[in-house]
Amino acid sequence: MVGVGGRSKGCKTCRRRRVKCGANSLTLQSSNASSLTTTDEAKPFCGRCDKAGIQCDGYVQFGEFVDLTQQMVKKGSSNLDTPRPTPSITKSASCGPNVIEVPPMPLIRNPSRDEQTIFSSHLIDRLFTWHEDPASPESASWISALLLSSEDSGVLSFASTRALATSYFAKTHSHSDLMRKGAGFYSLALNTLRSQLQDPDLVFQDNMLIAIICMAMYELVTYHQPTGWLHHYRGLARLTFIRGPFRHQSGVAFSMLPMLRSCILLGYLVQRKHCFLETPEWKTIPWERVGLHQKLPLDNLHDILCDIPGYLEDLDNLGNWPSGRTGKEVFLASVRKRIFTSLESLHSWRWEWEKDFPASTYTISPNGLDPETSRPLPPSPFQSVIWFVNSYRANELMTYNAIRLILTRSLELSGLNPEVANTTIASDPLLPKEGTRHDVAIEICRMVDYHLHCFRRSSGAFMIIFPLNVAYLHLDEDTYGIKPWLESVMDLVADTHGFEIGRRENMPRQTANLRSHCHPKQD
Repeated sequence: MVGVGGRSKGCKTCRRRRVKCGANSLTLQSSNASSLTTTDEAKPFCGRCDKAGIQCDGYVQFGEFVDLTQQMVKKGSSNLDTPRPTPSITKSASCGPNVIEVPPMPLIRNPSRDEQTIFSSHLIDRLFTWHEDPASPESASWISALLLSSEDSGVLSFASTRALATSYFAKTHSHSDLMRKGAGFYSLALNTLRSQLQDPDLVFQDNMLIAIICMAMYELVTYHQPTGWLHHYRGLARLTFIRGPFRHQSGVAFSMLPMLRSCILLGYLVQRKHCFLETPEWKTIPWERVGLHQKLPLDNLHDILCDIPGYLEDLDNLGNWPSGRTGKEVFLASVRKRIFTSLESLHSWRWEWEKDFPASTYTISPNGLDPETSRPLPPSPFQSVIWFVNSYRANELMTYNAIRLILTRSLELSGLNPEVANTTIASDPLLPKEGTRHDVAIEICRMVDYHLHCFRRSSGAFMIIFPLNVAYLHLDEDTYGIKPWLESVMDLVADTHGFEIGRRENMPRQTANLRSHCHPKQD
């Protein structure tokens, strides 16, 4: 495990921006000469963020993983595939008028020492960034378990985490030799998994779930088998069901529950089948320990999402209802009522979110982003894009919009038209009952710039794969070339962030069942 000894004690915002926080802050004076200025690290929020007029995310109160790839670069190393450019100090508009930044150095492609530590820390720093939540130290516990596994090659956690870490590093650095090495670890993990599934004690260990999540993400990265990730998600569902909700009330099992539920639900959405997570015990028991846990906004969204796979199956059953069978109208009324209730719950969630997190969004020009701090994206077809005060609000609103699209279309297929507010000027972002499905899909697309900004690293790219696939299916009109732009964005998700499943030619395979939901033959 990469520890935190000697880690900067600066606030999370300044560290993410790669600027000094507190003592020895480097500033630009009016004379354009640089000087060192000593300031105190104010608590709970730093003075630098306050002076720059940006939100400070506070200080890390628990162990944090560190990406060591840059620390391992050696002068004159023969392992570098490309010459190392001379760093230049540039002024960043997004970091305030008096802040300068030094661009990060390139990563080595063939590390000569401690390569597994490098691969693992790279994975944690680039992808599993949600362990950094300062409000919940437990959120880091299952991520921590990734790097606490035994070095014994016969242990499942060793093989699965090494397979993902090695292949992810290889994919993001275009290293074919390392990709083959990752495939070797993956083969070892599959064989070990088959053996351990026969052990009644090992099946109930938390590490089993973590290992399968890693193996599913390996398939998302490599895409060797188009349905490999789905098979792992189904396996997660079976194991989780057998474990029961009481095993997820604390520790690693509780901290990984949001990730676990999202994986399982995605699998059931693709299959269009009722999910066991829709039952009341799975929506309540893990959070029943009074005073210890409370549901977060994303947890409440997942509760609504838990019901949707069942709605899709019910709609399929209505479409295939035998001509001589009675009771169709009664069943249809029941389906309509349940879908409508879920949509109303989603609207209530959105209003509550608006009340609890006012001013969490604002709009900016896509051409106004600082090129020194943002990743290059395909030319935007939008005049403005939606920005957020932090990544938690961004993930929540993106998920909300994807759920809204699926629920709205489900209600339409049941024979009811959702009520739309008769307003000529809608809010930005849209409030409940504002806008059509096409408008909601456009709103998802307008969040891409934020999610793919460099400070999100690759976690934002991972977050938007499913919502963008859903949005793509609901773009009924394309007068502004939004679909080609979206396809280019998905290629970037594959090439830059490593998720091969997101590539444009792979999109139809992943959304075949949802496509029939959005564009059925009878339409």
